[in-house]
Amino acid sequence: MAGKNGSLYAVLGVASNCSDADLRTAYRKLAMKWHPDKCGAAGSSAGGGAEAAKVRFQKIQGAYAVLSDPNKRILYDVGAYDSDGDDDGAGEILGDILEAMNKTGPTENGKNESFEDLQRQFEELFLRPPAPAPPTSSSFRSAQEDAGKSSKRRAGRT
Repeated sequence: MAGKNGSLYAVLGVASNCSDADLRTAYRKLAMKWHPDKCGAAGSSAGGGAEAAKVRFQKIQGAYAVLSDPNKRILYDVGAYDSDGDDDGAGEILGDILEAMNKTGPTENGKNESFEDLQRQFEELFLRPPAPAPPTSSSFRSAQEDAGKSSKRRAGRT
């Protein structure tokens, strides 16, 4: 999920498969460069002054807040993270599910499930489009009435 302002990975200048250490290093470097106090004191040398630095710093903080949290990062990677609803709620429930998945032991065949298996299961559970609704009795009745009218027309032609 790219979000409203591009990929969170791009904000931090890291690859989506980066390690936690790489993520932390990139965050610290960008936070030092774009901190509003530091940019405000240096004038507009960092590309737009204190206000632009503040906006950029907030984007950097937001990206790091999501990507540094393992549960939020998984949700972001599968396209299920919603920063607008980042007040726990469903995210907390999904976090609990992910935590339980991390604690599960081997499957029946003795093998541990891979991250890809868990991600596929998650997508099937939460990202599958809903099945179409079955026809209602009123639409069934109208189909029967239409069929009855056409059979009467055919009967009238003979």
